[in-house]
Amino acid sequence: MGKVTIKEVAQEAGVSIATVSRVLNKNCVVKDELIQRVNSAIEKLGYYPNSAARTLKSDSSRTVAFVVSDISNIFFTVVMRAVEDVLNQYGYNLFVCSTDADQEREMRYLTLLREKQIDGLIINVSGKNNDFITTISKQLPIVLLGRQIPNPGFTGDYVDNNNFAGLEELTRHLLTLGHRKIALLNGEPYVSSNQERFGGFSSAMRAAGISIDDSYPYLYNGNFARLSSGMEGAKILYERGATAIIAANNLLALGALQYYHDANISIPSDLSLCSFGAIANHNLMSMQPTYVDQFPTAMGVRAAELIIERIEAKNNLGNREIRFSTQLVVGNSTQSFPAANTI
Repeated sequence: MGKVTIKEVAQEAGVSIATVSRVLNKNCVVKDELIQRVNSAIEKLGYYPNSAARTLKSDSSRTVAFVVSDISNIFFTVVMRAVEDVLNQYGYNLFVCSTDADQEREMRYLTLLREKQIDGLIINVSGKNNDFITTISKQLPIVLLGRQIPNPGFTGDYVDNNNFAGLEELTRHLLTLGHRKIALLNGEPYVSSNQERFGGFSSAMRAAGISIDDSYPYLYNGNFARLSSGMEGAKILYERGATAIIAANNLLALGALQYYHDANISIPSDLSLCSFGAIANHNLMSMQPTYVDQFPTAMGVRAAELIIERIEAKNNLGNREIRFSTQLVVGNSTQSFPAANTI
């Protein structure tokens, strides 16, 4: 059986095609009796509207895309739920795409989403298609989440944490405990959040009289979206003699925990560990990680509000930047170390 048409629905209900259209679009007053007849016909025939045709007619698909590097990361999952709850209140649907921070995969999704005529885009960019995203930002409302595009031609909004202050606070916490061989397990060097977190780390270390340059042995740049990257970095930094490690995102922290568990390295007896962002299911662990809370629900709500405002203003808004403060949560994954320990 072929796809049911609006004409067949009209014939089954005994009404005009125009009446069926009015019922579907809910844009005109129709008698309750006719609405019931049309809905009964729709249910009986299994009719569903052609969304592409309706989009062309209304110039709106009522959809927003959420494109992130790793949707399995609890941070993005919580953000996504908050975004979806807000969009639902405004009658928008949400498309979710996970790029694995891969350039080609991200570009495929962006191309597809443009063809689907989405109304807006919330994106955690890979950092590898910034010129393309800058170009489409002139027509498509965009909110950047967690990563900036350093291009003055970009049009859109930006929502993130205070990455610098959050990493600075974690570093000061370890310094206060007496650690000096403090390692930073970071992400990709070209990503804005990585650069900001490295800046916070360097600032706190310099204040303690420790210079951070290319010769500093306790730095590792991995990949924010790879658990294996956290495991590899954790191994290398421990073997170099670090007494404490700061994982610059929660997935890297999880990878580090996995490696230390497999290698029978005790946290915090053998090594202190803390994380930028909460680790998934940390409340179920006997070892409670020390971390800075990113408040992902608040970030998701604000990102959704910004994209709705930008859509309704037809993208005729100035660029806006929203930064959320982080909060240090001290667990039992860090402990004091003799202050005499120096590089």
